[in-house]
Amino acid sequence: MKSNSWAIAVNLAAAVIALLAFDVWRRAQPVPGMGHRIEGTSALNFYEEVDDVGYVPWPNRSATARKVLDGQTIYDVTYTIGADSFRVAPRPAGAEACVLLFGDSNTFGEGVNDGETFAWRLAQQSGGRIAVHNFAVSGWGPHQMLAGLQSGRFAHALQCKPTHAVFTFIPEQVARVAGRTSWDTHGPRYALKDGQLVREGNFDTPGLPARPVPDLDEGILTWRRLVGVDAMGTPEEADLAAAVLIEAARELGRLAPGLKLHVLFWKDEPNALMDSIATKLAAAGLVLHRPEAIIPGWSRAWRQWVLSPLDRHPNAAAHARVADYVAREIVGHGH
Repeated sequence: MKSNSWAIAVNLAAAVIALLAFDVWRRAQPVPGMGHRIEGTSALNFYEEVDDVGYVPWPNRSATARKVLDGQTIYDVTYTIGADSFRVAPRPAGAEACVLLFGDSNTFGEGVNDGETFAWRLAQQSGGRIAVHNFAVSGWGPHQMLAGLQSGRFAHALQCKPTHAVFTFIPEQVARVAGRTSWDTHGPRYALKDGQLVREGNFDTPGLPARPVPDLDEGILTWRRLVGVDAMGTPEEADLAAAVLIEAARELGRLAPGLKLHVLFWKDEPNALMDSIATKLAAAGLVLHRPEAIIPGWSRAWRQWVLSPLDRHPNAAAHARVADYVAREIVGHGH
């Protein structure tokens, strides 16, 4: 028993020393993003606070977004927001299919012009056969999708009868569902209680516990989060994210009977939390699509598909590839 205690103490001490050494090294490095600024889409002039989903873009406006990072212009583009507070996408009259897209900045199209988003390209390349609603907003997670379905926000905005639904999921969204972000302070708050998913209010609702902080059981003394290496979430947060997505799929079925949720499951590196989420989603009947299937060779050549090594949002070429994949493999319209 004493030897075990001694071994634990030695390991903990080594972990603390490693943590402190890593933190000293990290502080000595150049700070990523020095000189980073995004012009034209600040929270004050681009987003409004709402109770159901936390925040949405102001309706009926066009904004120029320019991102400069470490002295390099990453993008200089225009975002156009429609009357429904979502980014514009074509919806031709008489289209055979109506595709609902959900997600965050990757689907919204951060860093690309309106006509370069995969929402726009999906409709444009179909020759009028596909209408698209782009219900994605930068910084959102599955909790906003579910909240918008429950409140009727998306249903109210519909201008075509839904036939397909697609959500783009990335590891960072696990933390977003739990409320561990700096921007989503009024976002919808969900919790698992006795295995049941409940809406508790918003992250800033008075009387509720404070938003979560790093747990001691993640890694060695939670060193990954303390030094900013990993903020993907805990196993409990992964369970919550999966439950929220599964409930969103049920809500879609209520919106349009038979409507399935397809998930572009963007896991391109080993991640146990994402594996656990994938298992739960597949068991619940959600259809998962992996990055290597969407863009063959993604894992070894991802740099050619992103805005910059400093900003890994998909570029216009990647949006076009995603549009081709969704049209062919999900909607069933080949090119």
